[in-house]
Amino acid sequence: MKKVVFLISMCLVMGLFTVQLNAQKTSPKTIRGWTTGTYYTPVYCDGEMVDYLEGGSLRIHYVVQYKNGMYQWEVDQLKGEVTSVSGETFRIREIDRTYFTDHWYTTWHYNLIGNQGTHYTGTLTWSYYDQEYIIGNTTCH
Repeated sequence: MKKVVFLISMCLVMGLFTVQLNAQKTSPKTIRGWTTGTYYTPVYCDGEMVDYLEGGSLRIHYVVQYKNGMYQWEVDQLKGEVTSVSGETFRIREIDRTYFTDHWYTTWHYNLIGNQGTHYTGTLTWSYYDQEYIIGNTTCH
């Protein structure tokens, strides 16, 4: 009888251990942190490209989600400064989201405030499949 109870107990413990290992393999893993980088984006007003920003200095806070070791999505918050091709310097506040629906996309919501009075806000989406920008709502002052 003691052997039967011991064997059942061992099977129960092994079963719980196996369930825990499988749960760890399939459970999501989130990685977050800070990094630095540079910037580039076209700026659109009324569907027309009116400016292009590149270079600069950014601080980026990122959150990346993995499941089963596979990349699922990412959210980045960007803050910093960059100079336009016209020479105006812009303060940047932006949130980028990379996600998958029918294919991979990155959508960014930007707020760009220039030192010469220019102010751009808007949304752009980059389609990795089509290699094209999808222009969302934009406001240009």
